[in-house]
Parts: sequence; C-alpha cells; structure tokens
Amino acid sequence: MKRFLLMMAGIIFAWGAGAAEIKPLRASDVEPMLAASQGKPQIVEIWSLDCSYCRENTARIVEWQKRHRDVRLTMIAMDPIDDNAAALTQVLASMPLPPQTALYGNAEAIPDKLRRALDPAWRGEMPRTLLIDARGARQASSGLLQPAALDAWHR
Repeated sequence: MKRFLLMMAGIIFAWGAGAAEIKPLRASDVEPMLAASQGKPQIVEIWSLDCSYCRENTARIVEWQKRHRDVRLTMIAMDPIDDNAAALTQVLASMPLPPQTALYGNAEAIPDKLRRALDPAWRGEMPRTLLIDARGARQASSGLLQPAALDAWHR
C-alpha cells in the first residue's frame, strides 16, 4: 500500500509540475529503448538519487545539448521506481531538462540485471554516461563530463 501511495504521489506531482512521466525500465527493454533514437545521436545519463555528482553532470550535458539539439537525451535512474517514484519525479522536475527528454526508472528487482543490460563493462560507478552516435556505436564514461569530451564525441 505504501508503494502505491508513493507512486501515486509521484504521478500527481509530475502531472502538476508539467513533467514528463518516468517509465519503468527492465533489462529486456534496454535495446529497444536505446534504438529509439533512430539514427540520431543519443546521450544516456545513468544517475541515482544518492549520487553527489549526477546532478552536476546532468546540468553540464543539458547546457551542452542546448547547442546540439539533434542529440536525444535519455535519463535512467537506477533507484527502484516502485519505492522512489515521488523522489525521482521531484528531482527531475528541478532539473532544466528539455521537454523531449526520455525518463526511466529501474524496474528490476535485481539492479545488476539492468546495469549489465545497459553496459556490461560498467561496475556501478555514477554518473555513468553512454554516448551513442547516429550509427549506434557506443562509448561509455564514468564521472563528470567536460564539454570538450562531448564535442569530440559529436564530431
């Protein structure tokens, strides 16, 4: 019952704030989600509520993306969506995300299953950023990104 009430509070908060809906993400959904950019470059920012650098990294990416509107932004929270929907919605609403940003939360009972599906080489450090070019080639980075690194990837 508590999970249901928290999820409902998150949905109501998101609707009232005009925020996009956070969708549950399972390991089996990862490949179709990543393919959704359909030939356009995509930045996938993997974050968590307790990650001290994640919000700063997201702000850097959003600022960079203002000059590169062709790049799709996808945010994936590794926090369990069932337990954290309201908190995730609140944090995302406070970020200056473009309105077309795709928002996901971890729906796996075992978080490592989603982690491996997103990036088998990833050991769980955050923020984790996947840079996917228009051809679908991926590169991953952990920690704070510099605009120069995004510029080099986007060429």
